[in-house]
Amino acid sequence: MVAQDANAISQDKDVHGEVLVPPQSATLVVPVTIHPAEVVEAMEGVGFSEDDLKNDTQDRDHHHNHHHQHFDGHDDVDNEQPYGWIVVAAAFFVQAMVIGTVNGYGVYQDRYITHEYNTSSTFQLSWVGTLNVVGMDLTGPLTGQFADHFGYRISAFVGALIMGAALIGTSFSTQVWQLYIFQGILYGLGASLAFFPSLSLPSQWFKRRRGLATGVVVAGGGFGGLVISPVTTTLFSLIGYRWTVRTIAFLHLGIVIPAAFLFKARVESGRDRTRRLKHEQQDREMTMTDVIGGEKVAVAGALNNESQTTLTPKKKMVDFSVLKEKRFFLLVCLSFFIANGYFNPYYFFPTYVQNHGASVSTASLLVGILNGSSAIGRVTMGLASDYIGDINVLLISSLCACLSILVVWTLAGTSVPVMVVFCILYGFFSGSFVAIVPTVAAHLCGISRLASVTGIVYGGIAVGTLIGSPVGGALLDLSKGLDYLPVQLWAGLVMAVGTTMTLALKLMMNPRLFGRI
Repeated sequence: MVAQDANAISQDKDVHGEVLVPPQSATLVVPVTIHPAEVVEAMEGVGFSEDDLKNDTQDRDHHHNHHHQHFDGHDDVDNEQPYGWIVVAAAFFVQAMVIGTVNGYGVYQDRYITHEYNTSSTFQLSWVGTLNVVGMDLTGPLTGQFADHFGYRISAFVGALIMGAALIGTSFSTQVWQLYIFQGILYGLGASLAFFPSLSLPSQWFKRRRGLATGVVVAGGGFGGLVISPVTTTLFSLIGYRWTVRTIAFLHLGIVIPAAFLFKARVESGRDRTRRLKHEQQDREMTMTDVIGGEKVAVAGALNNESQTTLTPKKKMVDFSVLKEKRFFLLVCLSFFIANGYFNPYYFFPTYVQNHGASVSTASLLVGILNGSSAIGRVTMGLASDYIGDINVLLISSLCACLSILVVWTLAGTSVPVMVVFCILYGFFSGSFVAIVPTVAAHLCGISRLASVTGIVYGGIAVGTLIGSPVGGALLDLSKGLDYLPVQLWAGLVMAVGTTMTLALKLMMNPRLFGRI
């Protein structure tokens, strides 16, 4: 019987000869269901039959299944706990500091062009903001894995320390390449460690109201931009550039660190899972020792050897196997194209406003409206996704954001009222894109490793940003900063490609054009 079971399992292997395990194997303790001959012989030698060993295995399997459901969170995610809203509030403030600072780079770029780095080109300075976003998004697969393994609280805490140190370094910088390192790459890494835990946690605490909860969290980014951009501009004139940056650094430490300690996950971390598996293994060995006494070495040793070979698959630093799923791969691709155009208005709109006759204060006010509208859009469209479907909302938001660039911004000219309309429309719909991507990822892949999966999506967004904003800066430099039409067309058209892919994903999931999905 043992030989037959072993043969059956041996056939369930991949082309490399490794034992195939279920998709969730990284979070499961695969039960020992095959007993080597030496284990059976040892059990029979002390008066136990192979059937007794099978019964013991079934009891442990039952205990394991119950234990897994408790830790993985799938079994009770429908039971939305009140503490979930505390997590949402903490994540809101993390997003406010991180995304408010990232999206507010246009204020810094305007300052650099006119003061500290006025001998540098727009193309050179746009790379600071690009590396900032890329540093956050491109490291997403790694920082998401870090958060899944060490815990979301620790990840956000470490991120706060790195962001604070990066901004302090920025305040002492005197060369553009130093900005690349501190305000760009290093700040982006710290932001990534804090951003992905705050983005992923709502999906663990909510299911029926997941879109609303995620929308509230990412609205923090819009709220942060609404507050941080005008405050930063005011501080520039009151205390100077360098102490302004240091003040923002201290705000990161004072806000993100307390918020991080309020984070609480409903899915056990990889580190806790490893500890649990080790304790369960020790408990098994102790149980076998109590039952068969002197046969400890023969039985427990055989069980341990089998556990090492059949229970524990090799863990990858980042698991990209999810990209083999066509729908998820399409989500990554459409995010890449939308990201190509997404940040161009945030980066270039402040200088556009001033080049078309408006004052610095008006430009700062319009950036605030852009971010404020983004905050409202994230909550509203997140709530709408709970009723009409997250992929439908993703399609609507990307389409309307694209049209607002190609139609409204291109026609704005020197009209401040039209600029205001553009800020309201683009902020509202572009902000909802950020809110919906995590819920679509949860829709397609589940919540077990959502930080890692979301990190992969944002890796695609990072590559798109790495291309999109520098191309916009280069197009602007061709006209010596006077003609914004090429920038507008570039941003709108690449977003149109992403919108088309979103429509394809929607029809792949539900062939009915107006079907809920």
